[in-house]
Amino acid sequence: MKKLLFLASMLLVSMVPTMAQEKKSEEKALMQQYYDLLFQKKDTVKANKTKAKLLKKYPKGDFARRNAAEKLWKLQGEEFNKAAEQFRKDFPIADFYANPDGGGHIYVNFYRSYSRKLWDEKNYDKLVEVMKEMEFSGLSELYSHTVMFYIMKRPDEPKTYVDIAEKMFAIMAEKSKTYVDMYNDGLSPKQSQQDALNYYTTVEAEVLMRSGRVQEGIDLMNTLPEDVRYNQYPKGNQLYAEALMDQGKKEEAVKAMMGAASTGMLTKKLGDMLKAYYNECEPKPAATYDQFLNSLKTPTYLENVKAHVAAGLENEPFKPFEMMSIKDTKVSSADWANDDIVVLDFWATWCAPCVAALEGMQMAVNKYKDDPKVKFYFVDTQDKAGDKSGPERVWKRKNLSPDDMLVLFDNSEEGKEDMSVVYRSLFPGTSGIPKKIVLKGGKIRYRAEGYGGSPSGLMDEISAIVELLKEE
Repeated sequence: MKKLLFLASMLLVSMVPTMAQEKKSEEKALMQQYYDLLFQKKDTVKANKTKAKLLKKYPKGDFARRNAAEKLWKLQGEEFNKAAEQFRKDFPIADFYANPDGGGHIYVNFYRSYSRKLWDEKNYDKLVEVMKEMEFSGLSELYSHTVMFYIMKRPDEPKTYVDIAEKMFAIMAEKSKTYVDMYNDGLSPKQSQQDALNYYTTVEAEVLMRSGRVQEGIDLMNTLPEDVRYNQYPKGNQLYAEALMDQGKKEEAVKAMMGAASTGMLTKKLGDMLKAYYNECEPKPAATYDQFLNSLKTPTYLENVKAHVAAGLENEPFKPFEMMSIKDTKVSSADWANDDIVVLDFWATWCAPCVAALEGMQMAVNKYKDDPKVKFYFVDTQDKAGDKSGPERVWKRKNLSPDDMLVLFDNSEEGKEDMSVVYRSLFPGTSGIPKKIVLKGGKIRYRAEGYGGSPSGLMDEISAIVELLKEE
């Protein structure tokens, strides 16, 4: 009898997934019928009847979930919040985690919208509750668009959001240990999750230190292995070294500076601190500061920079041009000697990455300040013609030298205000900035787009191409 009961129970267990699969199959068939009626046959009457049948027969099914999500996007304010809470109750993401289906994107979009709305409303208690249901990639995106954006771009005092940032980071760190395949693509990028968490660790350390919780920021940085710690975020490296120096831990601070230098992750200020250390040293660790700085960089880092630059070498002629400078002087490409190496940085006052990259360009300018064969110009492009006040404000805010970093204005077509003539001649078929171009002997030798976020990394890239062209 016991054996029969056991066999019966096993049969029942084996039937459960089969029954669930059949139910899913039936729902999918009915959904296909609905979409055919609605989009192919344009029969809204029958389509609505099929829709009602789907919602009644499968109130917690895939179609009902999609339908509820679609209704959400039409709501605003408190109505959205109430409907969002009902969605969480009716279609708990825990069910999806237990039995993943093709609806992962619905949850991705839902939690993305709801979590950011709660952040904007400063409804942090509810946000913490919601974040606990999210997986790592969603939390990573949320952290990037809230905490990281605020600390890097916004004037808000970090003290106003440090507590919720700490909670968000803690939840994200815990979720980094597992991977949820929200898109059913079969990938399992656990290492990429760890890499992202390493980066956010240094950002979170900045939030803590700028909120007055300096020791907590130092302790958080110290959780990263040294071979990882300094290869993440230049500003985090700077604050870490400054904090150690303020605590009288000069040896540790110097170690942090050297670590940041080894991977090309120095800010200008951190570079100045390292140079001050070099000037204090007796005897000197190298004949010049540049030699000392290069000696700190890992062979792998240097090889990667050189390989990147070598792969981008060109030898294409360009159309000669003239541009006016902010000092009302004319700069002509015809005046450059064949062995002059000319670096043009195309930027705009409205372009945040362009302005951010100026710090690295300043480091490159300073490195070649005494070399008359290396010239730098900063071309204001795609801006309002004749407006000197914009570049002047940027230069003043960034404490840049108008003599060492001379601003040129791109040319405008007759009757138009937008300046982009020289830009379009050198970068045909594109409009993105920032862009760098290196010219020599009447030829385009190198072009680069964007900004990777590291001032010293940008300096190293410019330095690598300059030194390569000098050897010709």
